[in-house]
Amino acid sequence: MRWLLLMSACALTACGASDPEPTGPPPAAAEAAMPTDPPAYVGGWAMAAADCADPPWRFTDRGVVTRGEIACTFNAVLPTEDGYEIAAMCTAEAPPAPYAITLRFPEGDDGVRRMHAVGAPWAAEDLVACDVSQR
Repeated sequence: MRWLLLMSACALTACGASDPEPTGPPPAAAEAAMPTDPPAYVGGWAMAAADCADPPWRFTDRGVVTRGEIACTFNAVLPTEDGYEIAAMCTAEAPPAPYAITLRFPEGDDGVRRMHAVGAPWAAEDLVACDVSQR
């Protein structure tokens, strides 16, 4: 009987029986899917370039703070064709509350990076990116 089991196991191995196929993307594809650059919103932003010496809006990949008024933590960030949809928890002179924030990046012909931010405890704002050295 042992001989029969041993022969059956050898036959299965010889016939190409193997472990099941791995699921998910191959390792190279998974690494390629990981973003390497920070999101476009990361950095200092202001309503006018003149305010960039001390940018009143500071975005990180996980949140935003404005000068003494609003602080938001990003719970989920969904890249879209022209920006981001963000689920956030924000505090603005009140207990934290959930907000849906939309960030869009309108193109201009003056070379200035712009961002339109709407949906948090602020009114819709049109912001300009501050110089990278000011971040």
